Amino acid sequence: MTAASEPQLTLPEARAYLLDRARERSVTLEVYGERTNATSIRAFGGDVSEFKLSARQGVALRVVVRGAWGHSFSENLSRPALDRALDRAVENAELVAPEPGAGLQNWPPPPALDLYGEGLSGVTVEQKVRVALDLERAARDADPRVTSVPYGGYQDGDVYGTVANTAGLEREDRQLYAMQMIAPLVSENGQNKMGRDWQFTREFSELDPTRTAIAAVEQATELLGAKPAPSGTFPVVVTGECLAELLALYSGMFSGKMVEEGKSPLAGRLGEGVASPLVTLVDDPTLPRGLNSRAFDAEGCPSAPLTLIDGGRLTAFLHNAQTAARAGTVSTGHAARQGIQGTVGVAPSNLVLQPGTADAAALASGLTGVRLTGVAGGHAGANPITGDFSLQAEGFWLEGGETAHPLEVFTVAGNILDLLAGIEAVGSELEHTLYGVSAPAVRVSGLAVGGG
Repeated sequence: MTAASEPQLTLPEARAYLLDRARERSVTLEVYGERTNATSIRAFGGDVSEFKLSARQGVALRVVVRGAWGHSFSENLSRPALDRALDRAVENAELVAPEPGAGLQNWPPPPALDLYGEGLSGVTVEQKVRVALDLERAARDADPRVTSVPYGGYQDGDVYGTVANTAGLEREDRQLYAMQMIAPLVSENGQNKMGRDWQFTREFSELDPTRTAIAAVEQATELLGAKPAPSGTFPVVVTGECLAELLALYSGMFSGKMVEEGKSPLAGRLGEGVASPLVTLVDDPTLPRGLNSRAFDAEGCPSAPLTLIDGGRLTAFLHNAQTAARAGTVSTGHAARQGIQGTVGVAPSNLVLQPGTADAAALASGLTGVRLTGVAGGHAGANPITGDFSLQAEGFWLEGGETAHPLEVFTVAGNILDLLAGIEAVGSELEHTLYGVSAPAVRVSGLAVGGG
């Protein structure tokens, strides 16, 4: 029998087989497994332009040999392939130096979270296709100035995850999501503007293509009639979505790994004031509707909310077991992997800047300056080590608290910590992003703006 024709185990069977083999060999082993079934549908011009079904599964292995980590992975779940993966992990550990804090634990039980809902088993392919088509149709019909809908569609995922180790840990969970996104292009008097909206849910029946499409078109048409932005430093109202995008760019500064490596502007500042007293920032992996919610992290450590900034004071960093051990603390449950081929790192789940009490009118009251609604270019214009940024932006000019007109694309420059320190008021309603970061609108004392 060839390797390709060897019987494939299920993920639970593969997990059990590897742990048994490791115990037979007295190897300290962790097994991490993923299985994802996904659908992606795009519509263009009233027809389905793309339809993809994908299924992928595999296991990642970590062993500890004399204080050194060894890694391997396999998408082949036959017994011979799993034996080879275990051999590779042990061989790799023998080639590297020991690391402080290397080891595995049997963590306490995780919280009970329902991240699966009713599932997708009763949802037909035709229903999914209809969402994508209705989304595009509703966007085209919403306004005669819509000239194209270049981006839009439906996607879903059914995800099974497991992590177990020879210390006795055994975890598994299932998650489901369905999502729609649309980005229409509108044109008027030679100006072209694009808006975007999306909806994420764990219940397919909650998707509302018409509402999402109309919101995206309204966002785009509001930008028509834009005028050049002035240059200078102005007070700014930053929308919740835009602030969340900025926080997503700099979420790595809360990583204990980045702090340890000297790559965070927050290094050495634990316990200090790093933001306005109005700022409280929490990472909460237990949110039922959070994009990155989970009952446990990539090491099986149970999830729990963690306050990173409390009333402006830096109170915690994100840690996995190893970074915590080196920092003399305990894991915060933020071990993360980028698929089965990635090693274990540190990452946030759902970052939430807590809302305040100001309504939209109060935030803008009397302000002559900018309402900042979006930023772009973070891959080149944001420095995660210093916190500095210079980004393309879009927004509106305000006169005495009232919207005067939209602005042509301009730039904003500053430092994320200075921005957080300059917050004078915090809005009462959260806005969400596809990055798993949520924030309310805020009023900032000043931000450098570069016009055209």
